Amino acid sequence: MKISRPEEYANLNLKKSLKIRGISIEEIHDKRVYIRKYFDILSALNPVYEDIQCLALTKDVISDLGKVRDMDITGCYNKKGREEIALRAIRKADKLKNCFLPKVYGSRLVVFNNILRLYNELRNCEEFHQLRKNVRIIRNLAESLNFNNEIKELAKEMGDLRDEALRKTNCLGIINYSFNIDEYRRRAIEYTLKIILQQDEFHHY
Repeated sequence: MKISRPEEYANLNLKKSLKIRGISIEEIHDKRVYIRKYFDILSALNPVYEDIQCLALTKDVISDLGKVRDMDITGCYNKKGREEIALRAIRKADKLKNCFLPKVYGSRLVVFNNILRLYNELRNCEEFHQLRKNVRIIRNLAESLNFNNEIKELAKEMGDLRDEALRKTNCLGIINYSFNIDEYRRRAIEYTLKIILQQDEFHHY
């Protein structure tokens, strides 16, 4: 099925996330990915479509899933503690069944404008964490519009770098990004500009 509206993309990923009931490493990872994709659209549509309760709940679920994911990456946890947080996240996530998005008029334009906003912010990203976050959001927003290019591979590459840096913290939790982000920023700007210029739906920029 071809997704044509951002809210359809968000709902599809939310539906996928709700089907995941287990707490294995793979299941936690996949559930977090799906919920992040849902959240990025929900956040982008605000305030055209506003649901503060679902936004807050989703952020809370992502936070708990992120804690478990970091435990899985580093291996720094006791089994009982991980299980408690993971099961808590699953219970909270179940409440998202009431957070499916309705049809939002103008959603494609709103999401595209968010891509433009993030593109303008890329040049000012001096920290790897913020740059990686913006790249991930741009990837998800572009996917929701069926605008895909190298940004997807860049997001994965930067995510893998973050995971590798986290593994080297020796359970101290302080990540040291000991590499130059200039090349990643350059690629992020280049790939995002391609998304903006290659589409022929919006011409107001």
